[in-house]
Amino acid sequence: MSSARSIGALLLVASALLLACDPQPSDARRLRTDIEPFLDEVARFDAWARRMDLAESAFRSREAMAEAAFAPIRDRPRIVAAWLVREGPGAMELRHPADAPTLPEDGWVRVLLPDHPLDEVTAQRRELRVGAEARQLVLIRRSRPAPDRATLHVTLAF
Repeated sequence: MSSARSIGALLLVASALLLACDPQPSDARRLRTDIEPFLDEVARFDAWARRMDLAESAFRSREAMAEAAFAPIRDRPRIVAAWLVREGPGAMELRHPADAPTLPEDGWVRVLLPDHPLDEVTAQRRELRVGAEARQLVLIRRSRPAPDRATLHVTLAF
């Protein structure tokens, strides 16, 4: 009987530890609240970027492509930085402003949006140096398939 209690106690402790070590659900809930005010802007820019499809052949230079890609957000003071990253065939990365930092590879949390047209994004809070100052930002990324078996990641920092 004592071994059964010991096993039960171990399972209870293991379950508690697993729950304590998995911050994902609470992080996702907090991030959902944090990103809510920005979702419509992300959706509009995401749609614009996907229509452009980073079609490099349509532009004479990378600078011209970046100018066109980021035109809709240049007058949006809430948007601190933006990145368009195409992975796969025709891979490329565009940043706005041009000296925007490299995007973090880790720390992204999946946020489901069943009541929003974006359906799902990844997001995080992160301090990034943009220009001369370090700022606490909310980063929101939407990753979806693009033509030619590529993936387009559209990321905005607020």
